[in-house]
Amino acid sequence: MQMRTAPKGHRKNRFYLQLFFLILTAACVLSGCAAFGPRHIPRDRFSYNEALAKSTRDQMLLNLVRIRYLEEPVFLAVSSILTQYVYNAGAGVEASIDLGGGTDIATADANLSYEERPTITYIPIEGREFAQQMLSTIPAEVIFAAAQEGWTVETLMLIGLNRIGAVENMSFEHIPPPGQLDLSMQFQRELKKLKQFRHVIKLLVVLDDLEAYEVRHEVEKAGKKRFLVFAKDIPEEVQALVSELKQLLRLSPNRNKFLITGHATDVKEEEVSIQTRSLMAMMNFIAKGVEVPPEHLEEGRVLNYEMPTDKRSGKMLIPFRMHSSRKRPKDPFAAVRYHGYWFYIDNRDIHSKITLGTIISLFRVLAPTGGGAAPILTLPTG
Repeated sequence: MQMRTAPKGHRKNRFYLQLFFLILTAACVLSGCAAFGPRHIPRDRFSYNEALAKSTRDQMLLNLVRIRYLEEPVFLAVSSILTQYVYNAGAGVEASIDLGGGTDIATADANLSYEERPTITYIPIEGREFAQQMLSTIPAEVIFAAAQEGWTVETLMLIGLNRIGAVENMSFEHIPPPGQLDLSMQFQRELKKLKQFRHVIKLLVVLDDLEAYEVRHEVEKAGKKRFLVFAKDIPEEVQALVSELKQLLRLSPNRNKFLITGHATDVKEEEVSIQTRSLMAMMNFIAKGVEVPPEHLEEGRVLNYEMPTDKRSGKMLIPFRMHSSRKRPKDPFAAVRYHGYWFYIDNRDIHSKITLGTIISLFRVLAPTGGGAAPILTLPTG
C-alpha cells in the first residue's frame, strides 16, 4: 500500500501559517507586560488604603490597652509606601523546513514572571512637640468647630470636656493604688459626677437641636471672645429645660449671655467655665472602658476598679467598651492581641466605634508627625 504525501507547496504554506501564529503568540506575551502596570493601580491603591485604615484602628486600640495596664502609648506613622513591580518576559521562535520531503518543524517558547517589591517607611511619633500636643488641652474652638461640622456632639463633649460651669466630668486620671483611700468610695464619687455630667450633656444636645442657644464669637478691644447665648423668645417647655441647665451649671437665671472662660476659680456671674482635656487625658478616660481579664486582676497586673456602668441597666456610662477574650473574636471592628488575650471592639457596638473614630480623628488633627526630629526607618518587605 502506498502512502500519499502532501504536495510540497501545501506543506510549505501550512508551515508558514503555523510559524505566523507562533510569532503572533510570542508577540502578544511580550506586549502584554506593558498593560500589567496600570492594572495594579486600582487594586493596590485600595489594598494599601484598607491596610492603613485597619492598622490605624488597631494601633489606637493597642495604646488604649497599654494605658489601662499603666504603660506608655507608642505611635508609629507610615510616612511613605513605594512599590516596585518587576516583569521579566521572554519569547523565542525556532523553525526549519526541508522541501526535499523531510519533516517541517516550527516551535516557540514564551515566559513571563512578575515580582512586587514594596518599601514602607515608618516614623516614630515622639519628641518635645509631640509631647506638648498630647499633654496640652484642646482649644474649645476645636470642640465647637468639630460639632458644627457634624461630629457626634455628645461623644465630643463627654470625652473632650472636663468641666462645664459647676459640673465636673469623671476624672481621667488613674484611681490611686490601694491603701491611699477607699477605692469603692472614690469610684462612687466619680460615678456620681459622671452621671450628672452626662445629664448636662444631654440637655445641651436637646437644647441645641431646639436652637435654644448658640456659641457666638465677638471681637472686642481685648480681642476675640466667645459667648454662650440663650434665646429669649422660646416656648415655655423649652424655657423649663434652659432653667434646669442654668441651675445645674450655677448660672444666673436672669442673664442670657455668658462669657466662656477656661478657669474654674473666681468665675463671675456673667461667665461660664468650659475646661477641655488633652489628647492624653481623653485616652486615659476612654481606657476606663477596657475590660480586663479576671486572671490579670487577680495577679495584680492592673488597678482593680469597677467599669463605669449603670447598675440598673448594665449599660456603660462612657461611650466606649473594649472586650477581652482568650479566643480570637469573630468579625470584630478592631482587635489586638496583648499578654495572651484578644482585646476588641464588637462590630455592633456603634458608640464604641464612633468614640474610637473620634479620638483617631482628633489625633490626626492635633498631633504632629514628628518627622523632623524622629529617626526614619525604611523596611523593604517581601
